[in-house]
Amino acid sequence: MSVFFPTSLMARLVALILFILLVLGGFRLWLSAHDAALLKGYVLLSEKTAAEAKAAELERQRNAAALALEDYRKRAAADALAQQALEAQLEEAIRNDNQKMDDGDYRWSDADRLWLCRQRGAADCGR
Repeated sequence: MSVFFPTSLMARLVALILFILLVLGGFRLWLSAHDAALLKGYVLLSEKTAAEAKAAELERQRNAAALALEDYRKRAAADALAQQALEAQLEEAIRNDNQKMDDGDYRWSDADRLWLCRQRGAADCGR
């Protein structure tokens, strides 16, 4: 029985120190496992938050690009209409200028129209 319960003061002190070291070692082992599990949860939470933020930013960029594309299409359509109106006005001016000639000779020939069309950069200048 004396083996399990030391009777001398020195043996009791050594046993107490060993017991304290064993408790501290166990606590440190438990604490490191607990911290690892806790940090793993925090890492997962931070990764989830970062992924959600990235998805929100990508959606915002997609919406902004869609709005910009729609605005570009509207402006391109308005520019095309304005260009068609200017070309129609120019054709009308050429037609009126040619009809005002008294001698029957035209000021604007087909070659003049072709040159003017090429200067404007139109694709269908062969008509």
